[in-house]
Amino acid sequence: MKLMKLRLATGLGLLILMATMIGGAVRVSHAQDDQGGITLANLAGKFAARGSGSLTLCFNAGHTALQDCATAPIVVPYNFARIEQETRDAAGNSCGVPTVTSAPVAGTTFPAGVSTGTMVGTTTFDPTTGRGTISINGYHGGTCIGALFDSTGAIMTNTATFTFLVSDSGNRIEAISTSVSYINSAFSVAGSVKGLVLSETFIRQGTQN
Repeated sequence: MKLMKLRLATGLGLLILMATMIGGAVRVSHAQDDQGGITLANLAGKFAARGSGSLTLCFNAGHTALQDCATAPIVVPYNFARIEQETRDAAGNSCGVPTVTSAPVAGTTFPAGVSTGTMVGTTTFDPTTGRGTISINGYHGGTCIGALFDSTGAIMTNTATFTFLVSDSGNRIEAISTSVSYINSAFSVAGSVKGLVLSETFIRQGTQN
């Protein structure tokens, strides 16, 4: 039983991590106000991100495994905080390593946990509006090599899309999600997450490439 709880707690942490990679329906500030002249290439570089939010995970009747929320008898809300280091290149590729701390709001005895993973993206950007879209694949495992991804040993858990706005000459990026789809894997269950909300801001580290 202790081993089962440990495995489930580990799986929950990883699932919450992947969930926070893809965000939620939150307000974005007027980040485009000073975006004039920014191009996709200007968004290349290293960024640090910080975000916080909430989501609900769905469980089977024994509270021993995740289950599709459409049929799950137990639902548990969680709060989380997230930080990330991400690298972007001039072609719009990105790779980041987020770290998430999560804790149940109520209804479970699982303690707070910390998890890491890998987020791999491809970006398109409209310089005239300062608005862009990034398509995301979330993984457990793998390695970022700059903005590129070494998938050795990686297990894919979800896909998603973000819409983002830029400001401060491309040094600040604010993003929200527009879609998400989980897959069944050793670390994720299709349909087992609902009500996810994430507010996230990326700030450039060091000088622009």
